[in-house]
Amino acid sequence: MNVWFGARIEVLTVDPDNCAPMSSNLHIEFPESLPVSGKRDEIMDAIAAHQVVIVCGETGSGKTTQLPKIALAMGRGKCNYPEGQRGKLIGHTQPRRIAASIVAKRIAEELKTPLGDVVGFKVRFQDRLSKDASVKLMTDGILLAETQTDPLLNAYDTIIIDEAHERSLNIDFLLGYLRQILPRRPDLKIIVTSATIDAQRFADHFASKKGPAPVIMVSGRMFPVEQRFRPFEESREYDLNNAIADGVDELWRDPHNQGDILVFLPGEREIREAADHLRKHLSHNPVLRNAEVLPLFARLSPAEQDRIFDGHTGRRIVLATNVAETSLTVPGTRYVIDAGTARIKRYSFRSKVEQLLVEPISQSSANQRAGRCGRVANGICIRLYDQKDYDGRPRFTDPEILRSSLAGVILRMKSLHLGIVEDFPFLERPTGRAIADGYQLLNELGAVDDANELTPLGQELSRLPLDPRVGRMLLEARSREALDEALVIASALSVQDVRDRPMEAQQQADAAHQKFDDEKSEFTGYLKLWKWIHDARGGSHEGAVGATGTATRGTPGSSSRSSISSPGAPRATAPSGGVAHAASHKLSNRQYEQLLRQNFVNIRRVREWKDIHSQLHTVVAEHKWRLNTKPASYEQLHLSMLSGLLGNIGCKLEEGQNGEYLGARSIKFFAHPGAHLTKKPGKWIVASELVETTRLFGRGIANIDPQWLEQVGGHLLKKQLLDPHWEKKAAEVMALERATLYGIVVYSGRRVNYSRVDLPGAREIFIREALVGKEWETTLPFLAANQKLIRQVEDLEHKARRQDVLVDDELIYAFYDQQLPADVCSGYSFERWYREESKKPQYTVELGGGHRDSTLLRLTREELMRHEAAGITTVSFPKTIRLGGVDCAATYLHEPGDARDGLTVTVPLFVLNQVNDERCEWMVPGMLKEKVQALIKTLHQRPRSRLVPLPETAAKFAEALNAPEKFGAGSLVDAVLKLVREATALDIVRADIKVDMLTPHYFMNFRVVDEHGRQMGQGRNLGALKAELGSQARGAFQALASLKLQQDASPGAGSAMRSAQVKGEPAQRAEDTERNALPNRLQAPANTARAATENVAKPSILDGRFTAWTFGELPELLEIRKGGQTLIGFPALIDASDAVTVEVFDEPEVAATKHRAGLRRLFALQIKDALKYLEKNIPDLQKMAVSYMNVGKADNGSGGGTIEELREQIIAVALDRAFLLDPLPTDEFAFKRRIEEGRGRLTLIANEVARMAAVILLEYAAAARKIKDTKNAPDATTDASQQLQRLIPKKFLQTTPWDRLQHLARYLKAITLRLDKYRADPARDAARLAELRPQEQRYWRLVAERKGVVDDRMAEFRWLLEELRVSFFAQELRTPQPVSVKRLDKAWSQLQS
Repeated sequence: MNVWFGARIEVLTVDPDNCAPMSSNLHIEFPESLPVSGKRDEIMDAIAAHQVVIVCGETGSGKTTQLPKIALAMGRGKCNYPEGQRGKLIGHTQPRRIAASIVAKRIAEELKTPLGDVVGFKVRFQDRLSKDASVKLMTDGILLAETQTDPLLNAYDTIIIDEAHERSLNIDFLLGYLRQILPRRPDLKIIVTSATIDAQRFADHFASKKGPAPVIMVSGRMFPVEQRFRPFEESREYDLNNAIADGVDELWRDPHNQGDILVFLPGEREIREAADHLRKHLSHNPVLRNAEVLPLFARLSPAEQDRIFDGHTGRRIVLATNVAETSLTVPGTRYVIDAGTARIKRYSFRSKVEQLLVEPISQSSANQRAGRCGRVANGICIRLYDQKDYDGRPRFTDPEILRSSLAGVILRMKSLHLGIVEDFPFLERPTGRAIADGYQLLNELGAVDDANELTPLGQELSRLPLDPRVGRMLLEARSREALDEALVIASALSVQDVRDRPMEAQQQADAAHQKFDDEKSEFTGYLKLWKWIHDARGGSHEGAVGATGTATRGTPGSSSRSSISSPGAPRATAPSGGVAHAASHKLSNRQYEQLLRQNFVNIRRVREWKDIHSQLHTVVAEHKWRLNTKPASYEQLHLSMLSGLLGNIGCKLEEGQNGEYLGARSIKFFAHPGAHLTKKPGKWIVASELVETTRLFGRGIANIDPQWLEQVGGHLLKKQLLDPHWEKKAAEVMALERATLYGIVVYSGRRVNYSRVDLPGAREIFIREALVGKEWETTLPFLAANQKLIRQVEDLEHKARRQDVLVDDELIYAFYDQQLPADVCSGYSFERWYREESKKPQYTVELGGGHRDSTLLRLTREELMRHEAAGITTVSFPKTIRLGGVDCAATYLHEPGDARDGLTVTVPLFVLNQVNDERCEWMVPGMLKEKVQALIKTLHQRPRSRLVPLPETAAKFAEALNAPEKFGAGSLVDAVLKLVREATALDIVRADIKVDMLTPHYFMNFRVVDEHGRQMGQGRNLGALKAELGSQARGAFQALASLKLQQDASPGAGSAMRSAQVKGEPAQRAEDTERNALPNRLQAPANTARAATENVAKPSILDGRFTAWTFGELPELLEIRKGGQTLIGFPALIDASDAVTVEVFDEPEVAATKHRAGLRRLFALQIKDALKYLEKNIPDLQKMAVSYMNVGKADNGSGGGTIEELREQIIAVALDRAFLLDPLPTDEFAFKRRIEEGRGRLTLIANEVARMAAVILLEYAAAARKIKDTKNAPDATTDASQQLQRLIPKKFLQTTPWDRLQHLARYLKAITLRLDKYRADPARDAARLAELRPQEQRYWRLVAERKGVVDDRMAEFRWLLEELRVSFFAQELRTPQPVSVKRLDKAWSQLQS
């Protein structure tokens, strides 16, 4: 926070009563060498005749020193008043303090009077003005501050405004203010002067009845200045520093030119770079190597600044910013090098920050720079730009009022009742945008309301002679018990940082300052520094050390209460340097200053800080504010500071943004790299100022809590209510509130009651969501009754697959809206109204038994339905469907695109494998007509044209198929196909009906659940569900069967086992369990049930391991009753290696396969000795094993067959042929008889199997070798290799049916003969292969569609393909039956029918 308007506070006490006449021996002389001396008579006449005189002249003409003497000579000033009369002063303003003091000293020297006697000065922190002085040098801020205590400036009879061309905010306000008071002060004389001034503008500004103010031009200077333009084009090889070095060489090329050079540069960085470059450049010149190169800018320490003005010998180059452009005269300067640029402070109305951008200077500034030379001898000014560039620049620098915030000006005008700022007589009227920005800042501070009128806080703020931001901080600190600490920080922000950081000792300074740094806040760091400064002096802590070294009256900062206690602000550490500061020892002034220098703390700035703190303390005392007696917390202090800095907050952007902060109004800034913090500042910060140089930086930063913004900036928050919604738990309509401060999101997603903002909107949401949308849980009976009725109507819609039965939500909403009062918008308000309203007689109904019910808000079926839903009955749309012997729950949904659209059946996991695919095609009677019509639509045009109109035909077909004896019997597609053939007299095949073209809702959706009701899988592909969950379903079924058998192992149990025929009855029984629509079911005979009961009464056979048939008769079917429903199981013997067990399966095919393997093991256990002999005496086993090693071998040579696998297959086939021919034994007697029958022929059968295997493997080896040796026949060899792999898998003896096993050798021989013939006629082979491929492709496609399930007809077709190969490629081997492509086509059509 560099400069705030009004932050330079001057507490003035003017006592004009003690005036003494001027000494009669005062002698005023006017040096004739000064041009202004020659104009003094003209100036005196103009002053005598006009209230305002404009004096213009070049730099060095003597205006600054001679005009006060001219006024004295005219009899003005306190010393010229008669004794006893109240005398008045000659006021003389300067833009800078150093200029005021130097000019005062010079005038006093010319008058030969002590400084302060006749001529004195008063600037901030210094007052060298006696009570009898007549001429008062001061800064423009001092004079502006006096307007609060002396509105008409009655203490002055003459006011000289010097250097008016700078057009600072203070000067512009003074000029406007003086113009207003001139009519009320006719005795007051105003002299406005500058070297380069827009004379006409000033003259018009002070125009009176006599016309514009007179302008007196003072031309000429003591020594001429030569202007040299040296433009350069910047590049990598030649930059500004090279141009300056060339200028220095040009000026000092003549050895007689001994004058110093003043170089103007835009900023500190440029000065440092130029200094380094010049030192290197001059070091190569023996004559100039001893020349000094010194910097001059505002942030230099006083010691470094004093070096500039001290006497010196030798040559010197001073590198300065525009601080040396006016008022200051650098001694010995004869030459100037002007870079033509400067950092100009501009306030950005868009980003609301002050920018220090490098800009080309104006012509007046260029002339001022040139005026710095030529005061001691002829001067030369080198401008590093051309004449054309100079001529194209604006004549004057934009006044500060056009590039500053006007908040302080507006507040002061309102406090002085000077009218609105738009009508104030500024020299140059500010833009409307600037005025609006000033009002916006005051609104941010809460000083004005939306009508731009002062608020109570603004009225209190206007009484403080402070910058509005500082005043707002102190007012907030007063209310939050943090005023003591806020005074310290506010005074620190009004001066330059007291911590020095010399260029040659930056690291040492940083180390010394580290003890003052805080973790989260630079504001807290100021308190640590303040406490250290006072504790370092030692002695009594009751008083602080003043600027002169003597103890002043106690101040808030001198107390130990200046430090705050919070996690972010630990107590200040003891001062370094080994100097004790106990109360018993106090450092001398010299020791104290030495300690400060050791810690790189600037003593002058410390005095300045203390003085401002004292002045702020005086302001607080005048308003009788009470200081806090307890240390303020971190929150109290930073809330106070935040109140005046709401436009300077920042929220850190996401990671990866290089530490950038999002500030107010979408600006982005960075924390200043020189921030005095020990840790990163955090996500939310506030900055005391935002300054733009190479980047936009925040200085004086502190971590804040975003919740604090709502406390101090609530009037600025822009709040939005988003997503108003009904909350079921709270039973209220809530909205999510989002608050932003200047575009920064302070909080988002805060839940607020929407009815407080928009009652009608909240009521509408309540009705739509809570009452119509069923999103409210309440005990009120009407809502449950209405929802039940709506669900019933919705069920009718889903079953009928139409959406025009239930009325839409708008009509239901209108029903509630008509009856509810306007203030009912939540669950609480509704229940309160309902309980009172339902007691009225018109809503009461007697139920009998003394019970009553209310009809209030009850809907009726007629009000909910548009029309009756005819045909929707429980027969057409049952609630349960019997699948696998179990009643499965059925639900209906009409939601196209939804996964559950159509009919969904919940299938228990244990019954999944027993669900019949064909039964599921029929769905339910009510959906049959639509599905039949959809199937008919997939036919091609010829049959479809004979069935029009399709809806009527589908209705007839559905009526026929819904007959009890037909519904669910077989495949629906086959049934429809039969009806289509009868109706069209066309030979329609199954492939003509394209089932895959039907939409998903025409297929039953299966939802598989376990015993706990948890969903295991869902889908419309029953085969895929069985493949995925089949093993789990089988395990669940077996667990259920075992459990039931154990529970029913007592007389009279409900489970029953019975024997049945192997082929006919099991399949028929399984099919019967699927038919839930058929009334007639097979019942077990009474005698069978009794026998089963007797068997079940014994211990369960499922728990034993058997090596002989000792478990009685093995039933073929097992009926398991569960919950009044019957499940069918299929018992089977399971091979357990050294024994067999009994398990129950849910699929007859799986049970049959497992039972055959288990029965084989049981037979093997009975003839162990015979098998051992057989294993050792299989003929030619070793020879066969050599060929068998290549069966199933992978390309990398792994996975071939072994001799043990071959022996096992031969014995298994022999056992099957000897003992497992149908019918299989079902009891112990049949089992033993089969052993006796097969034992004698086992060896003969084994030898026959071995002989057959040897022949097959011999042909296999020949075919494999032939495939490998055949070259240049890729299609033929590939096809033959695939055929070989299909014919001879690793377990080919067991997997190939016995009747086909005898033909394998012939098929393999055909492969060899084919490849032998290939070379003679490859075209014939290719042609035959082209005929064969379509036949094979459609077969294997069908196998894939049926997921590997092959029935007898498909198996027959598969071996016909092998016979067709023999007839194509090896006719000499002959086939057992005639075979051709036509015969295969006929077989395929029969397969598809």
